[in-house]
Amino acid sequence: MRGWDFDLTDRCALVRLGPEVSTRDFICGDNGIDAFFRHSYYLYEREPLTKTYAFVTDDADCRIVCIFTVSNDSVKAGMLPSRFRNRMQRRIPNPKRMRNYPAVLIGQMGVDRCFRGLNVGTQVLNYIKDWFTHPANKTGCRFLIVDALNEEKVIDFYKRNGFNLVYDSEDEEKEAFLIDRGQHLRQRFMCCDLLR
Repeated sequence: MRGWDFDLTDRCALVRLGPEVSTRDFICGDNGIDAFFRHSYYLYEREPLTKTYAFVTDDADCRIVCIFTVSNDSVKAGMLPSRFRNRMQRRIPNPKRMRNYPAVLIGQMGVDRCFRGLNVGTQVLNYIKDWFTHPANKTGCRFLIVDALNEEKVIDFYKRNGFNLVYDSEDEEKEAFLIDRGQHLRQRFMCCDLLR
């Protein structure tokens, strides 16, 4: 099957992840993400700090294709480098400019390794973008944000899907988040304007 032949919304159903959906067979290949969805996601659900969703095949197998979490967050203008803040605020009319802008955080996201190369990740991001810009959305949301794994292929994936690195360099990001300069930066803060 070619990637462009796999339509996520035609072949799968979106479900809230709960005890009735086993994550035991889900393997995206990143040990941290796999462990989170096997052992920890429900702890965040219970508080409620996040909501967890899965696209599962609509056949008899009900196989998990991908899982993701979303939660409310904000983009804090005062924490942004001036270059990024100016570019972002230029798109917002003066009377509407704020110190904090409503955002949705994609906290964890993984595509099962059996569905790699089928454009699933991009389809999930497009689904989330449509979800939070749809008129029936229950909350205001201007931005999607993600703490992307600090790996070139992951950063490139998000860039191809409309996200931008907020900080030009790792050192600038470490300074903003009070991370020791000698420490490895595991994630990069990225942002997508839903109206662009």
